[in-house]
Amino acid sequence: MAVVVLALVSGAAFGLMAVLMRLGLRRVPDAALGAMHTTTVGFVTAAVIAVAINQASDLTWSGIWPFFVLGLAVPGLTHVMLAHAMQGIGASRTMVITGALPLVSSFAAIVFLSEPLRTPLAIGTLLIVASVILFAGDPVRPENYRAIGVIWAAGSLVLFAARDTISRWVVVDRDVPGVVAAAALLAGATVAVVLFVLVTRYRHAPLAQIRSSLAPFVWAGVAFGAAHLALLEAIDRGKITVVSPLLGTVVLWTVLFAAILLRQSEAISPRLIAAALLVVAGAAAIGIAR
Repeated sequence: MAVVVLALVSGAAFGLMAVLMRLGLRRVPDAALGAMHTTTVGFVTAAVIAVAINQASDLTWSGIWPFFVLGLAVPGLTHVMLAHAMQGIGASRTMVITGALPLVSSFAAIVFLSEPLRTPLAIGTLLIVASVILFAGDPVRPENYRAIGVIWAAGSLVLFAARDTISRWVVVDRDVPGVVAAAALLAGATVAVVLFVLVTRYRHAPLAQIRSSLAPFVWAGVAFGAAHLALLEAIDRGKITVVSPLLGTVVLWTVLFAAILLRQSEAISPRLIAAALLVVAGAAAIGIAR
């Protein structure tokens, strides 16, 4: 039961993060700075909780390095891509696209890990393809819509899938508490995004601007940290075949929070809702297959 609750909490927190991130980007329209603030606050949130519950006392580099390294790319640089996607096409549409992750991860596992193709996977594939058709044919667009956001979201989806495949090889049989693993993952993410901002935005984002742009993203960062804490704890306690379909509800959570907090600006249409439902159903079918 705890695994189910943690996975659902993680999905809800990721959905809330996406919507709060979109709100922050409306106040500070700088995706790179938004991503940096979100990952940094997320890391601080996870680290404080890990210390508070005395989970970091036996911390060793040999135990956490895979999580740190994975965090450099996902959710590190991937979060920059997601921020650009949210700025371009909105939070809900970004999450509908990334909701196809189970499909991409499964086919990567079939190709690179020789996993078998099962009937539920085929059904899940059809459902997600149907969601893509609905999504692509939706004439409703949010305010300030930019189609390049679709490319950013698709790129992050590929990196997420690579993370899932690589982690099957690297992060196995490591006696690391989920809270500590989440903190290490977010530490890597923070390092990657801070370096990205320093390299690409140094002359355009002075320290004063960085400090003044923090406030709109604080709660998105807290939600980001909470989402990873719940996710890693769920994975630590239960099977990924249980966690993954429940985490897929992030699409529905995002649409729900967007309808409440963003209202008309997110342009929630019947087609988008139907696409979100198909993505969740497809993810659940793929979860059964695996």
